[in-house]
Amino acid sequence: MTVGAGIAVQDGSLLALGAKVLREVRGNVLVTPAAGGGLTNGAFLGVRSAPAASRSIFPVGKLRDQRFVCTFRFKMWWMTQRMGSAGRDIPSETQFLLVEVSGGGEQPAVVYTVFLPVLEGSFRAVLQGNADDELEICLESGDPDVESFQGSHLVFVGAGSDPFEVITSSVKAVERHLQTFSHREKKKMPDILNWFGWCTWDAFYTNVTAQGVKQGLQSLEKGGVSPRFVIIDDGWQSVAMDPVGIACLSDNSANFANRLTHIRENHKFQKNGREGHREDDPAKGLAHVVNEIKGKHQLK
Repeated sequence: MTVGAGIAVQDGSLLALGAKVLREVRGNVLVTPAAGGGLTNGAFLGVRSAPAASRSIFPVGKLRDQRFVCTFRFKMWWMTQRMGSAGRDIPSETQFLLVEVSGGGEQPAVVYTVFLPVLEGSFRAVLQGNADDELEICLESGDPDVESFQGSHLVFVGAGSDPFEVITSSVKAVERHLQTFSHREKKKMPDILNWFGWCTWDAFYTNVTAQGVKQGLQSLEKGGVSPRFVIIDDGWQSVAMDPVGIACLSDNSANFANRLTHIRENHKFQKNGREGHREDDPAKGLAHVVNEIKGKHQLK
């Protein structure tokens, strides 16, 4: 039996406070107790005798008939959630997994177990499922020349009867372990969160223009909901495809084959701008749009 503060691998099962979360756990799975005080029901999962590779997939154990919710990265910079009850339902690039398990005996009636894949050295871990309902750890460095890793602290696992407390405690445990970020309780809320703001994305996608921003602000004011800040989203930059590029159009009208060609606004945000012409006077660029809307609409 391998034990780590409420998390254990025993008789081929991953136990959280005595409740079986995963079955048929692979023999090379390690459990390492979390260092530091505060969290009593948490440990790290890892693997032993791992072959050297820049990208590896390690099956952990089978997840069946257990309700879960997870968040996963479905595009490079966007995440969404999914629910399911079997390992095969867990998508690739899963960054967070919360499993609900029925307790037994003296344990809580329901045990919530959170899985948080973390960074270890030059490698990052994510979760995914396979056709056999196994939860897998996908580990990669992103560099074919970087292949060696320790493999003992790949996924943090925390458990408890209150899912909110489990998530909070688990994030704090990872904070202590990595020492690369701070929990939100330690962060000062920026004043901007007290204001109502408007982002141009859902209104225009990449077709946003200076005139569209002005019309949007006028419409919001007319409706009695004047924003105090504006986010001009994707669509203002100078971009173009590579000469040999192939268009990659998304359903939200963004062309992901575009590349930045200049750290400046495009012609749509230049005063009297026209396509193919570059305005060199900064005062006639994005600055004139910002100054105008701040003056007319009392933006911060």
